Amino acid sequence: MQCCRRPGRWNAGVVYRLAGLTVLLATGCMSAGAAAQGTVSTSADRADDPFALAGPVDANIPTPESIIGHQVGEQAVRYEPLVRYLRALADASPLVTLTPYAESHEGRILYYLTITSEANHGRLDAIRADNARLADPRTLSGNDEARRLLDDLPGVAWLAYAIHGDELSSTDAAMQVAYQLTAGLDEATVKLREDLVIHIDPLMNPDGRERYLGQLQHLVGKVPNPDFQAMHHSGLWSAGRGNHYLFDMNRDWLTLVHPETRGRAGVIQSWNPHLLVDSHEMGGLDTYLFDPPREPHNVNLSARNLEWRRRFSADQAAAFDRHGWSYYTQEWYEEWSVGYANAWANVLGAVGILYEQAGVNADAVKQATGQELTYGESVHHHVVSSLANLNTLRANRREIMADFLADRQWAVSDEGSGAETFLLPPASDRGRFNRLVEVLDRQGVESAVAGEPFEARGVSDVWGEQAETREFPAGTLIVRSLQPHRRLLHALLGFDPHMSDKALAEERKELEQRRGSRMYDIAAWNLAMSFGLEACWAREVPDVATGAPPAPAKGLRQDVPRYGYVIDGSDADVFPLLVRLLDRGCQPRVAVKPFTIGGREYQPGAVLLRRHENPEDLRQIIADAAADLTLDVRPADTALSEKGPDLGGNRFRLLQPPRVAVASQWPISASSFGSTWFALDQRLGLRASPINVQRLGQIDLRRYNVLILPHCWDPAPLGAVLDVKTIGKIKAWVESGGTLIALGSSAAFVAGKELKLGSVRLKRDVLDKLAVYDEAVKRERDARTIRIDPAEVWGTKPPPTTTTEPAGPDADKKPDAEAKAKPDADALKRADEWRRIFSPLGAMADAALDPEHWLCFGLGERLPVMLEGEYAYMSKHPVATPVRLSDEQHLRLSGLFWPEAREGLAGTAYATVEGVGAGQMILFAFDPFFRACTEGTGRLLFNAVVLGPGMGTSAPLPW
Repeated sequence: MQCCRRPGRWNAGVVYRLAGLTVLLATGCMSAGAAAQGTVSTSADRADDPFALAGPVDANIPTPESIIGHQVGEQAVRYEPLVRYLRALADASPLVTLTPYAESHEGRILYYLTITSEANHGRLDAIRADNARLADPRTLSGNDEARRLLDDLPGVAWLAYAIHGDELSSTDAAMQVAYQLTAGLDEATVKLREDLVIHIDPLMNPDGRERYLGQLQHLVGKVPNPDFQAMHHSGLWSAGRGNHYLFDMNRDWLTLVHPETRGRAGVIQSWNPHLLVDSHEMGGLDTYLFDPPREPHNVNLSARNLEWRRRFSADQAAAFDRHGWSYYTQEWYEEWSVGYANAWANVLGAVGILYEQAGVNADAVKQATGQELTYGESVHHHVVSSLANLNTLRANRREIMADFLADRQWAVSDEGSGAETFLLPPASDRGRFNRLVEVLDRQGVESAVAGEPFEARGVSDVWGEQAETREFPAGTLIVRSLQPHRRLLHALLGFDPHMSDKALAEERKELEQRRGSRMYDIAAWNLAMSFGLEACWAREVPDVATGAPPAPAKGLRQDVPRYGYVIDGSDADVFPLLVRLLDRGCQPRVAVKPFTIGGREYQPGAVLLRRHENPEDLRQIIADAAADLTLDVRPADTALSEKGPDLGGNRFRLLQPPRVAVASQWPISASSFGSTWFALDQRLGLRASPINVQRLGQIDLRRYNVLILPHCWDPAPLGAVLDVKTIGKIKAWVESGGTLIALGSSAAFVAGKELKLGSVRLKRDVLDKLAVYDEAVKRERDARTIRIDPAEVWGTKPPPTTTTEPAGPDADKKPDAEAKAKPDADALKRADEWRRIFSPLGAMADAALDPEHWLCFGLGERLPVMLEGEYAYMSKHPVATPVRLSDEQHLRLSGLFWPEAREGLAGTAYATVEGVGAGQMILFAFDPFFRACTEGTGRLLFNAVVLGPGMGTSAPLPW
């Protein structure tokens, strides 16, 4: 709020009731100063403070402005002043504890405040432990103990603010809420402290907030400007929504990739809150949205959860009605995905509440009516909402906690549906397998590893195939549903949940009437498919002896082999190893055919290091590079294979060190750039240069041999940025040996018929040639499954007899009916446009892989892939299509995938590799490392970047 520059925005003398707390809003701004002396003060002592408590106040508690140097809501608080205030609050009051719980990528500490009565503070550890017992009823001695805990324990609330760094107001609201809960001596506040343990997480994304506020500080002018389209209301390209790697951390609750989310999820689960509030902002011309959501609801939500959210909503609405403020519920807000903070909390048994405040970006916005919404007002709305929700929790504490306990009792029982067992057989890619196990462990999901083979009954796998019985080997991960996190388990790992018929019909109506989808986020996300791992659900799994699987062989022999070293390439840890070896000047080679040596079989993708081609200290280099990786490095004393190509031949391709540039800035998607950057930097340890796509024409591409164009929101703006001259420059660079990798809509741009960069085309551009592409797809599939009849080949089998009619004079002419049946170009175009209305919004599809192509090394013959958007890609020889979508009947694996979309996408390309001169172009139909959680297709990206420069291009010989 521009309080000091635009006086009069606050209504002097108006008293606002904040759900039981009284706040006086008065005109003027208070300068920084020391906290008042004494123990009690009233609103009269601080009448110029718009957030002053009207009731008695503990004057020993520092006000926010006394520490941060400005009034709450006057401007957005920065990270350092915020932390100073949190520390000052904890130092000043026995009612407050400040606890660090994580450290951001940029080294900022994340904290949560615990506010409760002194009596509760004296037994905080016991409260946490006893609440954990309610969360796991197996630890309770019986109903008497349960009743005692329900009577004795305070309710636990977790108030979470600003997971998106460019949604500013909630952090300032968190600071004010913390002050009021600590300093207030009125009866309502005292009761909140006595009956609740309140945790405040005031700033979930400090890196994003600091980046964004720095941008706004740079963009704001001397004269206030309430035009929401001005740049100081939106920031620059990277803005502040994401963290350091530009990740939307409110989409990180499924896989817990980032340290901020991992720390937060861990501490939240340790407290098992009964209420979790998640505060956000939306467009500046809007009002305020809160629970409950409309359909579709996630199938794992309980009926009581939705009932409680309606109750909280009614109380929150009443608090807003007392002020005459505008608000709404439902509309665009649905909760199908559980990837958001409050949605994740709801499947854990808490009451998870969402706030969305019209954002003004620490300034003021003139709305459609001409009225200005100030920053201080947006902060105030969040304060009112937070206190209203806390009062609802306090008023219904025992009933909410009893429902929490009842839901966990159901979870560990054999009642109701969802009692199956999830099974994850051991995978050749131990890296992906271990990462999924780690995610489940971080989520608090209980699992065990089978110490012996066993047989399961009623088995269904990720491909939708079923078997009455199936054998599973030792080392299989067993995850039984009867555990406290039953709902979360099924939300994370359920293969194919179906939304209600009502939600489906409403979605169809919106699409058919050309109003767009009602879906807010992706429709499918299950982790087994996302990680590209074979997995099953089974109706019956016997009791199995469990235990840790034997540790994989690792390390090097002390003696040096005569010929070299061989490394299995099935484990994704091979990629950081290759990057380290290349950095040390090694010359690794990759097998393109299977072979056997030393009694061990190796698949394509295995790595060979010949001693005579590498540095003298090769053994030590490998030992250092592989020290923290799960790789088995084996010696080879001979180049003579027992089966397959010999190690000294040409079936082992020499890799080239990747020198990578990644396009950034508008119109590249910041989140797609971030996931790509994260993959290269964090997962591979590969040096990569972010470059400005708007300046691509001025950049010397000769420094790089890999150029990645991440997904962009639409191909048209990319075409506006990359002019004809720049496109010609990129094509010349590719022809000279470069590898161009384009993801999602950037691939659609590259495949555009006007550019003539390559031969891959968008389906909409070749509707009159679909028969040609269909024929090419058939030949491609036939080539992967060779069937021959020797008798037919050698002429010993008579040709099949056919009956044909004698040819007449008009035999070469098509019948009139056939000619009339052939659709014209306009009809084809209209049909294609209609199909594209129903394009998937994040659904999982079945794709066939070419295991002989280097892009697919380590992945087998089938892979679930994420699809989103309206672009379909057509390819034929000589373009290689290592990953092609399945036929229409088998295409959909999970998520909303309309028949029209299946018809339009069946048989099209997901990933293509096309040689262009000495270089190549690799196109992906969708971002393969989407949100850093699609580990399966992420391996395709790793292959493209690390193997591509050596496997798919013609590199010049050294001078």
